[in-house]
Amino acid sequence: MPSADALVLRTVDFSESSRIVTLYTRQFGKVEALAKGARRLKSSFESSLDILAQNSVVFIQKRGDVLDLLTESKLLRRFRVHSANLAGTLGGCYVAELINSFTAPGDPMPPLYDWTVKALHQLESGMLVMRTLTRYEGRLLQLLGHYPTLGNCAECGEVISREPGKNIIFGMLDGGVLCATCRSAVKSSAHRVVVKPETLDIWEALTTPLDRSEQWKRLKISPETQGEIRRFANQYICTLLGWRPRLHGWWNVITKYDKHAST
Repeated sequence: MPSADALVLRTVDFSESSRIVTLYTRQFGKVEALAKGARRLKSSFESSLDILAQNSVVFIQKRGDVLDLLTESKLLRRFRVHSANLAGTLGGCYVAELINSFTAPGDPMPPLYDWTVKALHQLESGMLVMRTLTRYEGRLLQLLGHYPTLGNCAECGEVISREPGKNIIFGMLDGGVLCATCRSAVKSSAHRVVVKPETLDIWEALTTPLDRSEQWKRLKISPETQGEIRRFANQYICTLLGWRPRLHGWWNVITKYDKHAST
């Protein structure tokens, strides 16, 4: 029987005694399994199936559309958030929603698992929640091959200049910035947004995986720029998924309770 390190993304009651559990595992990617007896008071799973709990699990893989069977789940670490840390709590829920939405069962990606665990640890403090989530979004898009083209036109490859005060057109369906010639081919304004050069500069700085000194924590970001980053990132993620993540409706609350949201 396969064993794996796993994060609990979602649970759904299946019967009076059992639950269907969605896990993101380091070794096997996303797994959907039936946890028999998980709803019983004295279940062998105890409280290891809380959302975002990190566990060591054992499961039986089934063929076809049949759910896998979760046989063991040993708690390794909880997502520890203080009751007053509403921003961190909602941020953790958003991470779970993102990884569940963007991944398919049976596609392992250890770096994504490791990055998710790291982001959850950062969210527990309740500080820099907006930045942590923006950074997580960017790394997830990079690992899954959806990171947008920002230096050259996504259609023709022409270098796009980022002159101060000169707005840039980003094509949502094109997956990147557009030159003056190619942007005329984007017929609907719903599929493109106007972005300031400094917004792209900050977004790139927040999402680069090469920031070993963690400069992203010390960037000076105005509330206006933070708001534009969110509008740009939100629309791009919605375009990729084809729907609006539920937690996008909570950004104002996350911003309000985020410690050091912008400086």
